[in-house]
Amino acid sequence: MKKELIIWAAGKINLYLNVLGRYQDGYHEIESIMQSVTLSDRITLRPMKKGIRVISNNSEIPLNEKNLSWRTANLFFQQTKIKEGLEIEIYKTIPPGAGLGGGSADAAATLVGMNKLFQTKVDFSGLLKWANELGKDIPFCLKGGTALVRGKGENLTLLPSIKDSWLVLVYPKIPISTSWVYEKVKIELTKKRLNVKLLTRLIEKEGLMGLASLLYNKLEEVVMEKLPLLKEIKREMLNMGAKGSLMTGSGSTVFAMVENGGKAKYILHKLQNRGKVYLVQPTDKSLKEE
Repeated sequence: MKKELIIWAAGKINLYLNVLGRYQDGYHEIESIMQSVTLSDRITLRPMKKGIRVISNNSEIPLNEKNLSWRTANLFFQQTKIKEGLEIEIYKTIPPGAGLGGGSADAAATLVGMNKLFQTKVDFSGLLKWANELGKDIPFCLKGGTALVRGKGENLTLLPSIKDSWLVLVYPKIPISTSWVYEKVKIELTKKRLNVKLLTRLIEKEGLMGLASLLYNKLEEVVMEKLPLLKEIKREMLNMGAKGSLMTGSGSTVFAMVENGGKAKYILHKLQNRGKVYLVQPTDKSLKEE
């Protein structure tokens, strides 16, 4: 067995996010286009004799059973009956509470990494089942790339990979509670559904820019009422030449879709006073072993 395993876990953005209803268990039915991006956390897994220990460079994340990676490790040990322990070192680059799926990506990396580290050979469908139990974005983070996500997050339809484009992310350093946003969102019953063939055609023809006309996030109406600053950031991005702009997930990160690196760097420079800013690209993988 290796002494440690290092996996880079990519964040994600939502190019489209609609809330279609609420299930009896309290979870919401969503429809979303998710995209992995090149902003990653580094997860280092080290076997121990017993117990689960989480350490991190970021003081904002919990280090106990409230941590999603801790819960992932605990579930893995329960399901596989392994009697050993694990240290999980989470080096955060993806800001917590920013709508970028960092916690879910870290959990996916923990799940895949433990399967390799402990040589348990659980197949992908088994890992996917456990991911569904842990959190709604984790199934996507197991695969990554570009996908249409439905249900509670468990129904994935992979779309053509998107690579050649740029995204400017602005996180105004205001974490948002996902549960609070979903509690506040008004659900309007709609029969409109995204068409997989149309999405595939748009991506194959124009890449990321082909989806610019579809950008939508139902959760914006809740978050932007509380944080008008996000509206200002969106407006500035579009005025500077972005092909599209949207809040991702439950916020509060706003991204700009940009055709070329030069313009992306210009927008990044101009928005540096708005919070933490990142220049990223789409990627076709969520997890990458070092």
